[in-house]
Amino acid sequence: MGLSLKNILKPALLRPAAILTVLLTAAFLLPACRTASSPSVSSTEVRKTKSKAVTARLSRDGQRLALRFRLKGRDAFALAETGAGSIRALTFYPDASKLNRAVGKGARSVPVLGSTAWQSLRLALAERLAPVSEREGTLLLGGGNELIAHRRGGQAKFTDLTQRPRGLRITRRLTEAQLRAEVFQDRGGRIDIPGGISGPVLFLTGRFPELVFLDRPAQNMVFLSVPSNEAPVLPIGDLKAGRNMARQLKSFIWRSHVLAALRNPFSSSARMAVSASSMVSAALHRFLVSLPAGPVPPLSHEPEMDPGEWRRTLTGIADCPPSKATLRFRIGGDAFFPDFVQAVQEAKRAVDLQMFIFDTDDYAVGIADLLRRRAADGVRVRVMLDESASLTAAAAPPNSPMPADFVPPSDIQRYLRQDSPLQLRTTSVSGFTASHTKIIIIDNKLAWLGGMNIGREYRYDWHDLMVEVRGPLARRIEKDFAVSWARAGWGGDIAALRQQLARITAEAEAIPVPPGAIDVQPLYTSARQSSIARSQLEAIRRSRRAVWVQNAYLSDHAYILELIRARHRGVDVRIVMPADNDNGIMAANNRALVPLLRAHGIRIFLLPGMSHVKAALYDGWACVGSANFDRLSLRVNNEFSIGFDDPITVDRLRKDLFAKDFARSRELKDPKPLTPADEIMAGFIRSLAGQL
Repeated sequence: MGLSLKNILKPALLRPAAILTVLLTAAFLLPACRTASSPSVSSTEVRKTKSKAVTARLSRDGQRLALRFRLKGRDAFALAETGAGSIRALTFYPDASKLNRAVGKGARSVPVLGSTAWQSLRLALAERLAPVSEREGTLLLGGGNELIAHRRGGQAKFTDLTQRPRGLRITRRLTEAQLRAEVFQDRGGRIDIPGGISGPVLFLTGRFPELVFLDRPAQNMVFLSVPSNEAPVLPIGDLKAGRNMARQLKSFIWRSHVLAALRNPFSSSARMAVSASSMVSAALHRFLVSLPAGPVPPLSHEPEMDPGEWRRTLTGIADCPPSKATLRFRIGGDAFFPDFVQAVQEAKRAVDLQMFIFDTDDYAVGIADLLRRRAADGVRVRVMLDESASLTAAAAPPNSPMPADFVPPSDIQRYLRQDSPLQLRTTSVSGFTASHTKIIIIDNKLAWLGGMNIGREYRYDWHDLMVEVRGPLARRIEKDFAVSWARAGWGGDIAALRQQLARITAEAEAIPVPPGAIDVQPLYTSARQSSIARSQLEAIRRSRRAVWVQNAYLSDHAYILELIRARHRGVDVRIVMPADNDNGIMAANNRALVPLLRAHGIRIFLLPGMSHVKAALYDGWACVGSANFDRLSLRVNNEFSIGFDDPITVDRLRKDLFAKDFARSRELKDPKPLTPADEIMAGFIRSLAGQL
């Protein structure tokens, strides 16, 4: 991935310093806005097109589908990839020449059926999947949709998850792979394709996604979508983009520094001091490091670090005592977001969200609509977000297709507040720092923490992790939210101090310890707390058997140095990185770093796509949360993570996350030669890290 401004603008690494740099560069050097080429057919046209006006040809290997749309006065030509995948965007071409080459000789015609046939198939599927009881439903996850199959008045139907009828209980959940099996299997009665078609067939749905390709012999189902007519590459060059930039500058200069200095004089000054000192420390690091010499030893067979001794050490590092909680890992958007949506729907008193990013894509707007409805129902809904990060995220379109006729709101803050009692506050980026924490609390008793923000990328595109928390730790997380909420208001530091000293309510104090609860250690990064960095560096030093890390942004040199030293003690050090990093600079950083890590015996695994997971295992101790393994997360930002050493819970993370991701990754044994840009980055890394 190149070092393009588009990649820098991708939302996972929306650092305040990078934001300001990009904005100023764009404002002075790039006055024109480039856009991707528009498709020659709109979503509306496809939805209205009759099946007789569409021809389809499938390549012999079944991987590519060539489409011709006969429209009024013109033809439109598109190519679709039909391999494994949830939802794919059509690629349009000016003529059929490239399509003919793509599908090759021997391509076969595919029958095309209209929306009536598709609705017939949907109803047959709903009839199979809907439970008999009208108080129960089956949740289907696929094709960019979250649908419930249920019955009303005896008739089977589909309803969007966000519109779940009150009292309807989800009793079964089907992933896209399971849904595909239901479509093609004959158990419980075969779902026949209208017209008796037994081979590949293409449906026009009349809705989003606009087409569905089914191939019963190959057991393949792919949803196809028409891309939007205009996709911005840089958020500048038109009135809307100019307003976005103006809001960015206002947020960064006025709110994050002028107003923040007035409302939060103590915390803002501390954050700026910590930010400056961390940059000086990073610059001096090159003179302080010393790498192990000699060959890399074989893996050690020593016992893992002593849990009791580690707990005593962690007590001296942590900023607060451990809390009891049950932990459930939600790996991927399919596992987390449906649970989150249902919890918001069932909330009785309060919903609190602190997010780094609240995007403006169709999925984020759907979540915003749900939050607004619950606020209108009388539930107290509070949303806290990073304004600069959210504005910048809105300028970068997601990877997966959205409905082409979807019009995003110009400002998610205004959208959330409009005609709604929902409460919203923004966090500042004083001193080039950010509130990177992601936490959600429902009714003061159920909480989530981890890496996911609110947006389509986190729901459909990226590999990520959230942790469900129940028990007294949820009370601690709610307390942290209340302090941050107070600091983000007009009372600033004084209000935050009062909230910090306030007694916990009797209701919160009464949260019972659930069965199976374990000791969980809260860990923080802030201007006055550094327990995330200190605990993990010390955990690496004490590890004797294995250190497994998964993160996209590995750039803190003290952390990298300890990983290398651990490997030279015989520790099994493995790192999972994304094959397609969302940030161009960090992608180049990782490519430049790999030869160094490989030279010191560290195993590197490239996970397909983008992984936004922040997780690590140090022998029998695990740490997960919002913090990346870079300078900002470990030294500067506001971050929240948790550590735990319960053997059963650690083993579950080892098996469900790391073992599965190792299995579907490609181990990088012979890295490709570095590009000139990577060589520059490698030199930069060496200059910062001395002998590194």
